[in-house]
Amino acid sequence: MDRPRFGPRRTNHSRLLHLLCLVFFLFFLLQILIIQQPRYNLQQPYGIHDPSIFNLIEYNLSHGDDGNNIHSTPGFPNRKQQIDAAHPNKPSGRGGQQDEDGTFNTFPIYHQDYTEGFHSNAHCIGNNFQENAWKFQSCHFQNLCFDTKQEKFVLFTSQEQMDLERALGHENLTHFSPASSMNTTVSIGPLNPKWGQEHLLLRWYPELRPVDDELKRRGYYMLQTDKVLVPFHSMAGFNPGHLVWDDFLAIYKLLTSFDLLEKEMVIIRYGLSLPMWASCQRQWKRCEPILKKFLPLIGTELAKTSTQNSTLLNVLHHGDDVLKPKYVCSPNGAAGMGLLSDHGFKLHGWQPSDYEYAFNIGQGGTIYQFRNWMMTNIGIEPKNNVGKEIYKAPYRILFSEGSSSNRNRRVSFKQHSQLLQDRLGQKYELDIRIVKLSSMSLKEQIELTTGTSIFITVCGGGAVTAMFLPKGASLLAYFNEMDGDKETPARLDWDLLNNMGYIRVHWLPRPTSGRLTRRGRGMPGPQSHDFEAFVRLVDHELDIISHLKDYE
Repeated sequence: MDRPRFGPRRTNHSRLLHLLCLVFFLFFLLQILIIQQPRYNLQQPYGIHDPSIFNLIEYNLSHGDDGNNIHSTPGFPNRKQQIDAAHPNKPSGRGGQQDEDGTFNTFPIYHQDYTEGFHSNAHCIGNNFQENAWKFQSCHFQNLCFDTKQEKFVLFTSQEQMDLERALGHENLTHFSPASSMNTTVSIGPLNPKWGQEHLLLRWYPELRPVDDELKRRGYYMLQTDKVLVPFHSMAGFNPGHLVWDDFLAIYKLLTSFDLLEKEMVIIRYGLSLPMWASCQRQWKRCEPILKKFLPLIGTELAKTSTQNSTLLNVLHHGDDVLKPKYVCSPNGAAGMGLLSDHGFKLHGWQPSDYEYAFNIGQGGTIYQFRNWMMTNIGIEPKNNVGKEIYKAPYRILFSEGSSSNRNRRVSFKQHSQLLQDRLGQKYELDIRIVKLSSMSLKEQIELTTGTSIFITVCGGGAVTAMFLPKGASLLAYFNEMDGDKETPARLDWDLLNNMGYIRVHWLPRPTSGRLTRRGRGMPGPQSHDFEAFVRLVDHELDIISHLKDYE
């Protein structure tokens, strides 16, 4: 007996209809999943613009700066912080000397009405005409703007710019490379060779936009002409050596490339969609105190910086009917630091391949001027050894104790210092000091170092203070001879230190006993012949230093 059927008989037509509905549902679900995927793309980095987008009808450039999609980590909050303070009685100052209309990250800003012809320009250098040109390039921008609502850097293109880019996009136009094209990219920060494919996330360029109705209607805020807007991503700012020699040196080279060094920096710490290994985006709790201590070296302070997601816009309204612009623009901007650090494509001395070529040949003058610039920023006259001439007795010999957090490079130097006093104390009047520099303020460290004749330390990030030695001084850098990969002598930062032409740099192995390599193998400690060579070297250097004035 057939079982009774409930409801109408299901036909082939109805089955087909249900199948189609199921297909459309799955397709719709798939689109939702695609939309919710992370927006970073290692194969198509930000800032690469197809020439066809320079079309007057379909002008919607969305391949540039993508500042909204970053992880919310300490120091890189994924929130907007804007402070609006109403001051209806504040005079506009439009007639003469313009009063400030607010601040952007504490820097004065001034409201500007849109005028016909307002646009941005770019000048990029370093193009090697290869696919990796973005790693070498740096750009100077005129009217680099920041959209405080969408938290993106923006360039406004002129009609002439659009015409140029469309012409450059012709399929038969080859090997035509103008320095002012905006169809390009740079590295937003120094490159770390340890980063894998994710290093492509540093490939960046401001978003390109036409002048929109909002800009025309509300205008924009402008920073002063003595400011330069600098977006950058720190490589490993929790380490003083990386911070000064990878980040600060790169910023210095960028600014000097475009003669912008005399301008005050408005720094935006740029967060990526994927926080990089060892970056401040991942290591903010470790980075914050180091940045706070060292940022004065480049003429700023932590309170004057922010991420692109935590800028502070404080607007002083002139009336209740004022429409607040969302754009803050700078007459000057600069970006592109990929290979401006001290090591380029290499590591700092861990691998055998790190010694195959030198990246800093001929850079001694640049490094010395970088030193002097940082000293000036912190309030120390570069050519003043703080009342102590190194060629006059007593000769200061400074031992930097415990200069590294790495146990292999923590050395007390008590035996070394006592040996110098016993063996050379009768020949020279010596002022031997063992100090822990990390316990001193930055200014105290530099003032102490500028009057030092011989600086003795273990290589690594803690040796960064040695770059403030005066001309004619000596640096003795100890290293562990088996601590590198494949038991390579780990002369860390050799490339930079060996090209500091204003000081003599010497490398000494085996600083102490009882240490293991990073892979757990025991390393030999110093023997009697090590100590003998050490004393003879110091004696020789003191002889040179005591006669420095003879050669002027």
